[in-house]
Amino acid sequence: MNKACMLLLAALCCVPAPADAEPLSPADFSACAGVPGTVRAGSLYQVPLTEEILANARAGLEDLRIFDGAGKEVPFVVIGNAPPHESVETYPLAITGYERGASAAVITMKLPEKHRPISILNLETADRDFKKQVSLSGSSDGQSWIPLIEDSIYDFSSQVDVRKTKIEFPVTDVRYFRLTLADFTPTTPAQPAIRLKYDGLDFTVNGEQRKDLRIRTVQGSTGTPAEKRPVYDQRTVQGIAQTQDKEGNTVIVLPAGLPLHRLALDVSNPYYHRTIQLYGSDTGKDDSYRLVTSQVIYRFPLSSEHREERNILEQSAPKYASYKIIVMNRSNPPLEIKGLTLSWVQQNLYFIALKDEDRYSLCYGNRSVRRPDYDIANFVNQNTLSQHSYERVELAPARAGSGARVTFRDRLAGMEKPILRTVVVLLVIGMGFWLYSLLRKTPEKK
Repeated sequence: MNKACMLLLAALCCVPAPADAEPLSPADFSACAGVPGTVRAGSLYQVPLTEEILANARAGLEDLRIFDGAGKEVPFVVIGNAPPHESVETYPLAITGYERGASAAVITMKLPEKHRPISILNLETADRDFKKQVSLSGSSDGQSWIPLIEDSIYDFSSQVDVRKTKIEFPVTDVRYFRLTLADFTPTTPAQPAIRLKYDGLDFTVNGEQRKDLRIRTVQGSTGTPAEKRPVYDQRTVQGIAQTQDKEGNTVIVLPAGLPLHRLALDVSNPYYHRTIQLYGSDTGKDDSYRLVTSQVIYRFPLSSEHREERNILEQSAPKYASYKIIVMNRSNPPLEIKGLTLSWVQQNLYFIALKDEDRYSLCYGNRSVRRPDYDIANFVNQNTLSQHSYERVELAPARAGSGARVTFRDRLAGMEKPILRTVVVLLVIGMGFWLYSLLRKTPEKK
């Protein structure tokens, strides 16, 4: 037993203890980009993170560091250019009037006395299979009306899961609204009717459809102001390679190495309705892709002059080395996809200069360093950024660094499992030897 314990203790002692952490320097990173110009001590600076940095840094940006000319680490914080959303408030609109004409219905409504300006109307109706042109006007007194928007609402749910009963318009501070619902008619009376049947779907538009729409309730909602919407950076790829799998689906592999928040497809077909499956992989190997999202894109005409379409997948995804897009074609011919646009929320780094210096640099490219935890994040963050004044600086082209020096953690990386396996084997051997010793000492029964 003593020999087994000594053997196990010796094995554990063979695993070296981590050395004390050494201060980082630019020599620990594979690339550095200079901050041009002279910064002023105590001033706050904004540094946009370029596509090159996002593609070559680690997925969570754990390996970003700012250094001054003396190689001293400078605290910073990274903030996405996506301001926090204001709380959305919804109000019921009271219907104060209804008029039915030969081809249109006019509904007048008003908001409660206490309300915030709205920019969305949601119409609740149980009706299905309809197409209506809508005109929305607003008024402060219910007498003088100003036009707000021309739009459309529709439902094709008996054929395909496509429905729109929301009307969005520029935010306006009025209390009264007038909504006109009209049947679709061509702008030019002599224009021939559109008859479109596709894959069992019928999007025929001939101006002859007459269907009253029964609206149960109308809800008004506040929206996100344009100035508070996310700002995106993007990469557009044209002439992409496309293949078909054994089921006839279109397969597109997109090497990226970038995070994803929106994916837009440039499709030239006049009409379609396809399910898109988006997968991501850290290695690009065939068996390494995992599903990120599954959404529908479509395009179809509502009239001879107007069409509805949705070609954007909205989905937040971490950085993947490669994305795979699968278009579910079913029995249809493949779509004519001319290009793709991958978008991500713009990332900005903020730092406060510690001293007057003209050689600040941003370094990245080290797979072993941990995410830093600086005090600056407590007072420069998404909620407080608008309260600060800062100067924007663009990085100089990145230069190759000395490369991350090999640390104890680097040498240990990838060895955790073998070390654990060795320890387990030694424990099993020790336990077996101990049991064998006990059995030898147990007297035999006569």
